[in-house]
Amino acid sequence: MISQWYEPETGSAAHPTAIARALTARGHDVQVLTGFPSYPQGRVHSGYRMAPRRHEVRDGVQLLRVPDVPSHDDNALRRAASLTSFAASATLQVGWLRHVDVCLVYLTPATVGAAAMALRATAGVPYVLYVQDLWPETVTASGFIGNRRASDAAERGITAFLTRLYGRAEGIAAISPTMARTIAERGPRVSPESIPNWVDETVFRPAPPVVDPALAPDRSWIMYAGGVGEVQALEHAVRAVALLGNRPDIGLAIVGDGVARPGLEELAARLGVSDRVRFLGPRPMADMPGLMAASVAQLVSLRDLELFRGTIPSKVQASMACASPVLCSVAGDAAALVERVRCGVTVAPEDAQELAAGMRTLVDLPLPERQEMGARGRAAYERELGSAAGAEHLERMLLAAARSRHR
Repeated sequence: MISQWYEPETGSAAHPTAIARALTARGHDVQVLTGFPSYPQGRVHSGYRMAPRRHEVRDGVQLLRVPDVPSHDDNALRRAASLTSFAASATLQVGWLRHVDVCLVYLTPATVGAAAMALRATAGVPYVLYVQDLWPETVTASGFIGNRRASDAAERGITAFLTRLYGRAEGIAAISPTMARTIAERGPRVSPESIPNWVDETVFRPAPPVVDPALAPDRSWIMYAGGVGEVQALEHAVRAVALLGNRPDIGLAIVGDGVARPGLEELAARLGVSDRVRFLGPRPMADMPGLMAASVAQLVSLRDLELFRGTIPSKVQASMACASPVLCSVAGDAAALVERVRCGVTVAPEDAQELAAGMRTLVDLPLPERQEMGARGRAAYERELGSAAGAEHLERMLLAAARSRHR
């Protein structure tokens, strides 16, 4: 497996770890080529030091860590350096995987695919892509590259690279039906399949509530947990709390960190809601189910961009696995899932008025009805989205790809 992210990184970066563990539990020998942990702070975690290579074994999974330039801020040059440096390091040391039967590529960022193509070219190892976000849209449509000429050039270069990457894959999985259909329209030789992300089920499951001392116990809290970046559009959630001036019993708890946090804290202060918008900072993943259980619902929020309509953020699955209702401010497949399962409330993205109404609806819902919402989400997670279903589907694709090598 090749993934820029791996444990002890948390949040969305923890999913590759869950995949490796699930495949190991199914009897496979798993090796992971990955980077040094730096998410989400953009600096190497305590206990690690950047080095040319570092071997580890975690839960029976062999790891080789290779260096990159750690960055998770909004500076385009630093982020580009981070993505390309890992791709270069992984490509140079991908020979560590030359004896494997098949390679699973956790494709975010898309640059990770360069190492897989090198492995296929030099050792004949087939690869399966597990696409987590759409490129080049992730780079261009989000406005990450401000200069139009540079953005157009980046789009052409990334598109050409992805055409080769998709075209040489023995299998392609995407995290949502819309994403799979979009990739299919780009003409790969194999038909993309949809496999939603799952979460670490040893952590994310129903748990007794644990009330954080920073949260007033007489207030009903909507919780956001995850990366606090620009694409999460959390300023609209802060404004929604301000719109609920006649409901001082409703608050927003933000668990996590990221480049957007200082601006959100300033906005909350300017709107006079600092007491009702609380920033708890990063917390250990093991603490999250208890914190989630102490809140009314989990907020899932992304900007209203076309590329996000074909994604299901892992926070949806984490909430469902913990039997927590979802306040979904994401258009497309994520909202369709929440509405079909009836495990929460959906609102239009980037709309403070609708967010305020959604918060009020969930808080005012009788507790038994909220519990039923959560139970429906948990049941649907186990039935459709859990590791058993996802790992079995991935396993079938990997075995088919491995057989192609032996042919």
